[in-house]
Amino acid sequence: MTKMTFGRIVSTIFLSLMVYLCCWAQDVESPGMPLSSAESIRYEALLHKPYRTTVTDIHAMYKDLIDIPDSTQRAAKAEAIKQFARDHRDRNLERNVDFFLVFWNTFFQAQPKDVSLKLLNEQLEVASKTPTDKDTEFFRARSLRAMAEFYWKIEKNYEKAFEQYILLDRELAKIKPDDYPEMARDLMQIGEAYYYFQDYDQAGKYFKKAINLPENTFNTRVINAARNTLGLSFQHTGKLDSSDYYFNEIRKTTFPEAEVWKRIATGNLGANLYYRQQFNEALAMLEPNFRQAVAEGDYGSAAGSAICLADIYRIKGDLKKSDSFISYAKEYIRKSGQGDKLRLLYPVISKWYVATGDREKSKEYVDSAVYAINKYHEKFSALNVLRAQQKIDRQNEELQMAAFELEREQKAAVRNVLILLVLILCAATALIYFIQKKRQLSKDLKLQAATQELEIAEYNLKMAEMKLHDFTQRIQEKTKLAEEMQLQLQSVSDVRGDNEMLTLLQQYTILTEEDWQDFKATFEQVHTGFFYRLKRKYPSLSPAEIRYLALAKLFFSTKEMAATLGVSTQSIRTNWYRIRKKLDLPKEMTVDGLVAEI
Repeated sequence: MTKMTFGRIVSTIFLSLMVYLCCWAQDVESPGMPLSSAESIRYEALLHKPYRTTVTDIHAMYKDLIDIPDSTQRAAKAEAIKQFARDHRDRNLERNVDFFLVFWNTFFQAQPKDVSLKLLNEQLEVASKTPTDKDTEFFRARSLRAMAEFYWKIEKNYEKAFEQYILLDRELAKIKPDDYPEMARDLMQIGEAYYYFQDYDQAGKYFKKAINLPENTFNTRVINAARNTLGLSFQHTGKLDSSDYYFNEIRKTTFPEAEVWKRIATGNLGANLYYRQQFNEALAMLEPNFRQAVAEGDYGSAAGSAICLADIYRIKGDLKKSDSFISYAKEYIRKSGQGDKLRLLYPVISKWYVATGDREKSKEYVDSAVYAINKYHEKFSALNVLRAQQKIDRQNEELQMAAFELEREQKAAVRNVLILLVLILCAATALIYFIQKKRQLSKDLKLQAATQELEIAEYNLKMAEMKLHDFTQRIQEKTKLAEEMQLQLQSVSDVRGDNEMLTLLQQYTILTEEDWQDFKATFEQVHTGFFYRLKRKYPSLSPAEIRYLALAKLFFSTKEMAATLGVSTQSIRTNWYRIRKKLDLPKEMTVDGLVAEI
């Protein structure tokens, strides 16, 4: 026996023991925690009632169990409720308690992940076998949601989480909204998963489904969360009128449970006004939201409002107030842990220092802004790469399972052939059958392998396109930032065209030789053979002219080319004139027409 085999056996025994102990701890009857008379009366109201009428009371029961600080006492109280349910022959109430224990121990107790996954799978299996009728508690939908949360929050395996969400979506399609009060929550959770990966169109489909459900005191918070996140989706894509619509829908809600969302929506409307440069109207919404957010401990919302307020007061010339909100923004970004907001704050701080005349500090925060922006894009790219890798790993698992199944069937075929040899009459027929089946399975495996190789190639191309897009976006952001800085410098200084600062600003966007080699490699993945064809057709082109044509292929503007290559816009225009003359091109030929032919 090898060490690896021995280790696996020990791990299996240990895992089995842990699962047994966990299940025993949940199922054993713990004395000393009987139901009080008041509790018995409360739980009698739940007996043999459909979930749509008892959902609020079921969640109140969950809260009672959560509020018990001692885990042993909590388990004892849960067992007392289960016994009460058994005494009254209400299997649904008993299973509701079991569902709570699995969920609570998975997400809020130090339970081994392997044990949690086993119990979640068992819970889903039982729920899937339970027949659906008018009194169902919708355990399958709730179990799929819990499984998706496990893969998302604990395993960080986003691809498996999405698989569960797809199954949950199919399950919800079979359920009437009036029968299942938690449908809005499930739809919202699926939408948030797509929103996390910035797939705003797909996320919006689920948010709209949630919004279209009948609103009541139980689901109003979830529905308004869906409205808010849908509004943010439109805000991210620049569709501010659509964004305003959903934020205003939140403010119309009549349920007092949605008061916090009304405040958040007001702040988001203020942000939209800020993006439209309607600063006075924005102040009227952002300042109340900032104060209320701080009072409620919603530091993320407070930080977002503070950034907008700091920039508005800078623009209005009140640098003292602007500085105060910059300090607030720093503090609440730290408290909320939302470091990504620094990419929005640093440009505001840089402009503030320009307004005070401190150019060195302004330059430092330009560097910080560029770093924060790059870090944000790198984080998002890393998430996409991780999810893509998880997809490939999942496909590999399926291929391995198929190979295992093929091997198992091959062994079965050999055994069957030996038996059929005794039964001479059937031997030939059975042998042909299994050989053909084996060949078909082999073909299927080869086809799956070829499909995977194609997906990997497509994935590599997509990653290259994303990297090239990120490069283009960073150049555009840096160029825009440099232009804003130049305008700010000109507004502060009495002397226009400060060569020293202009040189420093240009350095933020110049494409170095190292950058060029990295850019060239990525460019070639997307536009394969471009440089080879260009050099073969026009061998007299210089390296600088080749760089110019590559940027033209990406539809860079003259201003962006100048910033990227560290030259003046006039030099860019002269570049094209020289290329056309050198290559003896017709006057009507444009640079776009030239690169389109390559």
